[in-house]
Amino acid sequence: MTKSLFDLRTVVTLAVGLGVAACAFAQPARQAPVISPVVHPDRTVTFRLRAPEAQKVELSGQFLTANQLLTMDETGVWSATVGPVAPDLYPYNFVVDGVGVADPGNQYVFPNEGFKASLLDIPDEEPSLRSVQDVPHGELTYAFYQSEALGCTRPLVIYTPPGYRAGAERYPVLYLVSGTTDTEETWFRAGRVNFILDNLIAQKRAVPMIVVMPYGNMLMGMPRPWTPEVATVYKAFGDELLTEIVPYVETNFRAIPERESRAIAGFSRGGGQSLFTAFSHLDTFAWVGSYSAYLTPEVIDLHLPALSSDAAATNRQLKLLWLGVGKNDFLYPQASAFIDLLAERKIQHQKLITGGGHTWMNARHYLAETLQLYFR
Repeated sequence: MTKSLFDLRTVVTLAVGLGVAACAFAQPARQAPVISPVVHPDRTVTFRLRAPEAQKVELSGQFLTANQLLTMDETGVWSATVGPVAPDLYPYNFVVDGVGVADPGNQYVFPNEGFKASLLDIPDEEPSLRSVQDVPHGELTYAFYQSEALGCTRPLVIYTPPGYRAGAERYPVLYLVSGTTDTEETWFRAGRVNFILDNLIAQKRAVPMIVVMPYGNMLMGMPRPWTPEVATVYKAFGDELLTEIVPYVETNFRAIPERESRAIAGFSRGGGQSLFTAFSHLDTFAWVGSYSAYLTPEVIDLHLPALSSDAAATNRQLKLLWLGVGKNDFLYPQASAFIDLLAERKIQHQKLITGGGHTWMNARHYLAETLQLYFR
């Protein structure tokens, strides 16, 4: 054993020595790192990208009204300064010769299947709900379950509240679904659900809860939400949730296995999935949140006739039906029509109409509002 250790050390020493010699001859001169983004004290922001072969570089972001052109210096680094930018957390990306790319200088990535983007955080003067504060923190767990319907392993991200690991208490569960092309990570990376809940729980403004973030893509394509075909995708998600995800969570986490202790909410496609699943299974969910989403009258009448045929029974089962949408959201006409339809059919609900569009800034705002209502 001693000889083996000695031999190993000798080999390592020789390898390191040879490696240093080889590197001394082979390595090119290091380039200065490109720092991006840089948030200045006046809340203007400088973005930089090294791309000496590019012909055109633009900046795209939800803090801009139009793409911003960057200019290249003699070292091949493109840059632009924009703003001031209002405090919030924004997705953004570079467009290099027509191709969208994330900012390689920024470690904070927006998780999405369709576009590659980064996250820009402009802090408030005072700590906001989305910021990391000096309070007890919950934990995020990556988990996996086997989907019998899809024949593959599927991911979950699960938030457990402060004190969960050391205690024995059981908690209510919020199933929180992200939008089209988003992933199971988007609600905590862009939505900051973990920090928002940490802060609300510390302020006693939210009930401690478990939050389950599934991967909402059912690998079936995604029909437009105003078409009847969308119900097929919504139903597939609901079936997966009830037969696979809820049993997994209630077996492996200290969840309260009762209807009054289950909520479901989502943004965009995830909001449609949440509405359809909840209305199909009012014996399973009592709390429902829709963020920039809706169901059409055709889908309701074809698949959910009991929803409005007995409004009194529906209202007795629902502890909360909450809907939020922005006036500049491209789905605002349909979402506001859905809210009117609920009122016409006497389905009790709460609504919040804001400014802004179909953005994660609005989704995060709606989440913070409803986290203070669930399980009260």
